[in-house]
Amino acid sequence: MQGRLLKQDLSATIDTECAHCGRSLRLTVDSDLGYEIHSEGAEPLVFEPHVDWSEIEAPNIIDFY
Repeated sequence: MQGRLLKQDLSATIDTECAHCGRSLRLTVDSDLGYEIHSEGAEPLVFEPHVDWSEIEAPNIIDFY
């Protein structure tokens, strides 16, 4: 997240829904990539993909992919 780059504590709250059942889902992700699930009973799979930043020569990650 941007907080890691800026060395600041930031967080983002995400409102989404399950692609399988359509149930709404809310979670918060912080600068340390910790997360908190706000939807009762939800157990989403949350992960951080491994990216080797030393190999990215594009000006941003969107252009890289």
